[in-house]
Amino acid sequence: MILRREIAKYAISKISCDHMFSKIEALPDKEIIIDFLLVYYISNEFLDAYIANKALSTKHITEKNLPLNVKRIMRQ
Repeated sequence: MILRREIAKYAISKISCDHMFSKIEALPDKEIIIDFLLVYYISNEFLDAYIANKALSTKHITEKNLPLNVKRIMRQ
């Protein structure tokens, strides 16, 4: 399943990230692709929450269209 509209244009808060992951965990699919194409800004708070939630997720999550600077952070 590919998620595009579930992530806000401005990914700012931990709360919005936690909410997105609660929706992801409720999906029946095990393979999830999150498309960041329409995301214009990702805050450090959102990114920290994203990394933590992804590590705890039961799903196999793949990112698509991540900005280069965010890719570098996620690889660390």
